[in-house]
Amino acid sequence: MVDWAEIIGNTLGIPPFIMGLTFLAAGTSVPDLLSSVIVARRGEGDMAVSSSIGSNIFDILVGLPVPWIIFIAYPNGINRVVVRMFQ
Repeated sequence: MVDWAEIIGNTLGIPPFIMGLTFLAAGTSVPDLLSSVIVARRGEGDMAVSSSIGSNIFDILVGLPVPWIIFIAYPNGINRVVVRMFQ
């Protein structure tokens, strides 16, 4: 999915950063949307709302910080910042 998004973005002249923020983010939300719609059609509206809210809370509390924590815990040599004191 990521490779195809990059190919389509390059073809249309859209930067990969924008493709990642929009199309890939929307693509990962489609399964949650479909499950909420199916449950709502069955008459379980409260279940659809709780599924959407729970998914968003999980994304914010786990999906955002975990990659940053891993990045901070295991930095590579390229991304390190060296501060030197002037004499």
